[in-house]
Amino acid sequence: MRTNNLSPRAKPRPNPLSDLTRVEDYLEVVYELIQKKGYARSADIAERLAVKSGSVTGMLQRLDAMGLIVYERYRGLSLTSKGEALARAVQQRHLAILKFLRILGIEEKTALLDAEGIEHHVRQTTITRITRFVDFATQHPSWFKTFEDTSK
Repeated sequence: MRTNNLSPRAKPRPNPLSDLTRVEDYLEVVYELIQKKGYARSADIAERLAVKSGSVTGMLQRLDAMGLIVYERYRGLSLTSKGEALARAVQQRHLAILKFLRILGIEEKTALLDAEGIEHHVRQTTITRITRFVDFATQHPSWFKTFEDTSK
């Protein structure tokens, strides 16, 4: 007996948090590519995110519809001011978390992977506190050495 109203062929409802994570990942990659190369190509985005080019095209069209990029197929893309602001915010969250994990002595590979996962699920107030902690720990290495010595 079925307990839900979905037919066997019905698509599950999209997860808004998963969708937001994907949007943020794409914007962050586009922003980084533009910063590094001056442009972002679909092929470069696909390579960085390890997805197929068709997936990139679909997402770029979606980001364009959301007003986050200006996308013309076969011509390229650019971030709108709204898209650039969101991409910069994502990048700042990522860097704050990465620095925090590095200070804690997390292995680099793990820190990179964890920062990528955490960045989408942390509130701004938490990022603000992490950033303050990172700044403090960086400016007061003797304080942090004491912490390190007690955690052995």
